[in-house]
Amino acid sequence: MKETNRLQQVAPYSVLASIYDHVMSHVNYAMWANYIKALFKLAGRRISVIADLSCGTGSLLPHLRGYRRKTLGFDLSLSMLKTANRKSSARHLICADFRQLPVKTHSLDAALALYDSVNYLHADRDALHFFYECYRALRPGGLLIFDIVTPYLCKTAFKEYQESAMLNENLRYDRFSFFDEDKNLQINQFKIWVNGQCYYEEHRQKIREVKEWILLIKQTNFKLLEIFSNFSMKPVMETSDRAHFVLRR
Repeated sequence: MKETNRLQQVAPYSVLASIYDHVMSHVNYAMWANYIKALFKLAGRRISVIADLSCGTGSLLPHLRGYRRKTLGFDLSLSMLKTANRKSSARHLICADFRQLPVKTHSLDAALALYDSVNYLHADRDALHFFYECYRALRPGGLLIFDIVTPYLCKTAFKEYQESAMLNENLRYDRFSFFDEDKNLQINQFKIWVNGQCYYEEHRQKIREVKEWILLIKQTNFKLLEIFSNFSMKPVMETSDRAHFVLRR
């Protein structure tokens, strides 16, 4: 494979989409979906229409389906959705920003923003727009479920994280991740070589404390039902890696 020295910077997930399923191969999507379906019981009503607002390459969607249940997949990255579309199980995929959903008012029973996708909302006003839009789209009694990675995880697991892999002779990548404690930013840098061309993507996530998310939620009309820790029904703690929020409209 002949390589060029030219480094081309591209938008997040534009080239990463081609290797995303490999990078996320450690994720147990069936387990994650079963956990989400267990959280649906907190609605106290039937959940029939589910929207995964950051579905990525669509790996979670088939695990969420069930009898008389419809699933929609939204993502801001067209490249990720194109990868999802190549999977035979992918259905009802829409390229959209979850701050401006192309759905009718009161049309969803559950809205999901998983795998810390809300951490890409750096400004508080953007987080509030997200909440307002989900509130509009959900039916009365519907659920918004989202999760975050915590500052604790970023400080302990991503101090200086490195990863490299060669998928085939024409495709390989390097990843370097670190946490900027001064700015509360989790930064993930990818160099991806495709047929000798090197692409660079930088992903920046705003890492808020759980209490900061609670203050934002209090500015909306949502009712905060629970905040769980690490795929459990236990309360979130300071040493939790991931916090799962369950809000009811």
